[in-house]
Amino acid sequence: MGFWSKFVKFFTPPPVEKPNKINKAKVSKAKVIKEATVKLDKFADAPVVKGKPKRARNKKGHYVADDKSTPDVNEAWVGGKAPKKKAKAKKKVSKIKDNTLD
Repeated sequence: MGFWSKFVKFFTPPPVEKPNKINKAKVSKAKVIKEATVKLDKFADAPVVKGKPKRARNKKGHYVADDKSTPDVNEAWVGGKAPKKKAKAKKKVSKIKDNTLD
């Protein structure tokens, strides 16, 4: 194939196939209804966090802030809940004995 024929072939849409009447008749209504039913889980729109929590990001990759008008959902974290804060470790205070002679 030459350059021009490849160029024309690239920009021409593929042929559209028309469905046969025989194939349409073979599909039963029960099968179509069964395939068309959708089962929705409760809270399907909120992703479930498993493993380490991740910060939510926008399309540009920047962090998303929490919207304070929605107290039950934290938009800053994927899944809507922030991770639990870790307790700070207490510093050990070492007592130095006074080794001076009396």
